[in-house]
Amino acid sequence: MKLQEITEKFKNEINQDKISASYLFYGDKRVDLLSYALMFSKMIMTKNVQNEAEKEKIERIIDNFQHPDIEIINKNNENIKIDEVREIIYSSIESSFNSPKKIFILCGIENLRKESSNALLKILEEPPQNVYFILLSRTLNIISTIKSRTIKFHLSGMNNDELGVSKEIYYFFDGNENDILEFKRQNLSLDNIQFQINTVEDILQIIFEMKNYTTGELVIKNNLDLTIKYNKSIQLLSHRIRFWDIENVYFFINEIESELKRKRNF
Repeated sequence: MKLQEITEKFKNEINQDKISASYLFYGDKRVDLLSYALMFSKMIMTKNVQNEAEKEKIERIIDNFQHPDIEIINKNNENIKIDEVREIIYSSIESSFNSPKKIFILCGIENLRKESSNALLKILEEPPQNVYFILLSRTLNIISTIKSRTIKFHLSGMNNDELGVSKEIYYFFDGNENDILEFKRQNLSLDNIQFQINTVEDILQIIFEMKNYTTGELVIKNNLDLTIKYNKSIQLLSHRIRFWDIENVYFFINEIESELKRKRNF
């Protein structure tokens, strides 16, 4: 589904003037699901705003994750605990702050466990008036009762033309919209990015850094820099590994095995 089609579907849904609803946005890892959830949230929150300056102000607050009536839960895509679900239910029946509507964006629904899903089901089926739930998932293979209680939007990734980049850049980032848009925002060029990878140890270090970042063990400010280093390292690895002697191959495998064992022993 192209961006224009998605926007039109969102507008059609908003124009139905539902007083409450539960939605499921799903798409693979290329798709920046949260950005679409924020886009949809802006449409909900500005539906009846006539003043253009006020509308832009609300949209800016939402883009900066500062709207008091929009809660984003589980941004790290971990398991949503039952205590968090109970807090969501309690918060959903409280009065809103700045607007007549409240929105809850729940990330990583594919990781939702049965206990938490059972607690969430009732509120999804009958949301309080002027309360909207937007569930984000990387797959449609989720708990069936959650799936059946939501309005579903399948969001597919944009191609390189829609993102305004070359195929080289598109495939370098594996079509990841978030990385590509940030790459464009910083006005970077792959040809001008210089860093040294000379040894197997250098490649391993970057692989482990990426692993620690994705599991939340490493906090960094510039994740795009790490993504570029990681992707370049994988490119280099795929080219070089064919010419490695057996000693280098064994070293590489053993280092990865040692790291995995170390993590399991913690």
